[in-house]
Order: sequence, then C-alpha cells, then structure tokens
Amino acid sequence: MNLGIEDEFTEFKESLAQLDKGLKSLTAMLNKHGEGNVFFGVLDNGDVSGITIGKNTLMDIRNRIRDKIEPRIYAEIKDYTDEKGKKYIKVSAKGTDIPYSYDGRYYVRNVSADEQASSVILRKMLASSDADIIRQRAAPDQQLTFRSFFAILSGLGIHPKASNEFYSNYGLLNREDEYNINAYLMSDDNDVSIKVVIFEGDNKSVMSKRTEYGKKCLLLSVSEVMEYFNSINSTRVDVSGSQRKEQTLFDFPSFREAWINACLHNDWNEGIAPSVYMFDNRIEIVSYGGLPYSLSREGFFGGTSVPVNKSLLMIFMASKYAEQSGHGVPTIVEKYGRDVFSFDDGMIKVSIPLAFEREEVSERKNIVSMQKGLTKKQELVLDYLRNNPMSTLQQAASSCELSLGGVKKICLKLQEMGVLEREGSKRDGHWIVK
Repeated sequence: MNLGIEDEFTEFKESLAQLDKGLKSLTAMLNKHGEGNVFFGVLDNGDVSGITIGKNTLMDIRNRIRDKIEPRIYAEIKDYTDEKGKKYIKVSAKGTDIPYSYDGRYYVRNVSADEQASSVILRKMLASSDADIIRQRAAPDQQLTFRSFFAILSGLGIHPKASNEFYSNYGLLNREDEYNINAYLMSDDNDVSIKVVIFEGDNKSVMSKRTEYGKKCLLLSVSEVMEYFNSINSTRVDVSGSQRKEQTLFDFPSFREAWINACLHNDWNEGIAPSVYMFDNRIEIVSYGGLPYSLSREGFFGGTSVPVNKSLLMIFMASKYAEQSGHGVPTIVEKYGRDVFSFDDGMIKVSIPLAFEREEVSERKNIVSMQKGLTKKQELVLDYLRNNPMSTLQQAASSCELSLGGVKKICLKLQEMGVLEREGSKRDGHWIVK
C-alpha cells in the first residue's frame, strides 16, 4: 500500500525510533499551514513498511506530544492496517495558536523539509497568530439557549436565527460546529459568576456587601454592573462660591471603559470572570490574563488596539457595547493618569479614585465614633442584642442584670444615636445593630 508523497502537509517515518523527528515535523507544518499529518511505519516513498504496535504505544505518543509541544495541541492518533496486514500510525493535528515549538525550538515546513525558524519568521508568526482561543474551545455545555442575546440583537434591528450560519457569523461555533466559549458566555444559563464586592475601609479585611451579576448572558451582566455603579454615582453640589459647582463621585465614562475592557480582554479560558471591588476611597476593576504578548505598555497607554478575544469583540461591537477605536485607555488616562493602572500576577487592575466620601461611609464612621463614647451599660446591652437579635427587652434585662426600665431607656438612647434599630413588630421583630 502506498500513501503518496511527502509535502508541506505530510511526513513519513519508518519507525517510532523517529518519533521526535516526526513530531518536530508536525509543529513545522502547524506553523506553516495550521495543520499536518505524520505517519509512522511508512517509508519515504510512501510505501507502508509496518511497525509493531503495543497496548501503550498510542498513549506513549500522546504523552510525548503533551510533554514536548507548546502551546498544547490535541492530536488525533490512530492505528491502521493495510491490505497486507501491515500496521502503521497516523498522527494529525490542527491549530492556529502559532508559533508551536518542539522541545523549545521552532520550525517551519518548506516543501518536505523542516527548517528552524529565524527571529524574523518568528516575529511574523506571532503577528499573524490567531490567539482567539475561546472561539475554538468547545463550551462545557452544548445544550445552550440564547433568548437574551437574541432579544438584544432584535432591539438593534438585527434579526437572529437559530441556525449554524447565524451562529458561525457571530463567532459562536468552533471549526467542528460545536458551541464555543463565546456561545457559553452569551447563553441564558452558564456558570460564569461576576462579582461586585463592597468593603468597609481601604482594604479587603471587612466585607460589607457582595452581589453576583453572572450566570446569564454576559451582555446582561455587563449592563447590570454598569447600571448599579451609575445609580450610586452621586453628585455633590458646592454653593460656597459665586457659582454653583457639581461634582460626581467618579467619572462614569472612565468606569464604563475600564469595565468593558476588563470583560473584553479577560482570559475566559481560565473560567475566572473580571470583578469590581469598591472601597471607601476607590473602585477597582480587575481582569485576568495581562497584556497581549505583542502589546507593549506604551502601546497600551497610547490606545493601540490588540484584542485578546477577537470574536468576543465582534459580538460586543454588533451589540453596540464596544467599538474598536482604541480610545478606552486614553479616556481613563486623560482623566486619572497612568498610575491608576497596575499589572501584577497576570492581572490588569484599574483603580478609580472617589472624589468625596459616600454618605453611607460618613454615617458608618459617625456611628463608630459615637460607639467609642458608649457607657459600659450601653455597650453591655448593645453586645447582647448584637448576638441575640430576637430577644425581648425583658430577656436582655435579665441577661445583663439590669432593670427592665433601665434597658428600655438604654435602647431608646441607642436608637437615637443611630447604632440600634428595631425591625418588625414587638412580637415578631428583631434588633439590628449597625
């Protein structure tokens, strides 16, 4: 049996003793054409010579690919038998995440030879690489629905159809026509959890509130986060001078750009969603994955657009959530400067300072200040009700060894001070200690 000739897509090796050379050829073909096939047990002229295949042979080849080829590829490894009973193995792979290396070295296929890639060729491969991995990676769930996504597009005058053609045009399918990570992010029900966490103070030691906006179409989650921060972006009016001056808590356009960028450039392959943290003095927007390989910090600050997730950007643009103008980072830099950006541990963090102290923060600080001036009896009653919010005043009096009348006066004073609240009726209510 003859399998043809060697070319830029095909390589023949007589035995598995040439496994390393064969897999090197596979990376060279991937770097040249994005696909390749290597046959073991086949002579250079294409004739099947045959090899011995043991029970662990195919797994040994798979392990060799895993250990030696970077980035990771998922090759198809099959054994065949020709009409004369001779066995041979075919290893085939496809990939666009170039450049691929074998044992740390890079090669390019040239006719039927593997040439080591020069630095110039490597730069060209990096520039042309399709790093849009989330488009090729299959979604963990293939039973997806897109009601919310379709509704958003319909509102923009786009008429979506539940067809492979539509899904492919919007980047929701991989090469095998499976739903990909884009589709998973746009689906009505997923496990992507987007968190907004509010802390007391300027660090993460005391959490005040935590809200999840995920587990639905990503576009809806993105909008809900923006709507929440728009709603708390209070305005302070200064009338002390000759002219009325208004100042918002933070610059919302900068927040919007930072949040959209965090969602667009996040490394969704790791399954970690971007987050927003709010402190007394700032808002932090955090995304994971860092800068694209080919983008310098100067290019980043200058507005150079190198989308990490190209197909996700296309979806955001079609939905009017983003545009590829590169003005997002310059907008933030113009308002707050470069120092609000930090690049640590594979993360990009934008820290937007707050222009003034929020009302709830001032109230909390006032309460803390008042609590420092409580009498010992007031502290005793307050601590008891904090740990026993369903207790009656009689129970509080007995436990604190105070008179019922004294406890009533103390609770009334604590309520006037704003450190104690009663919610509900006398029978079924409970105490809230701020």
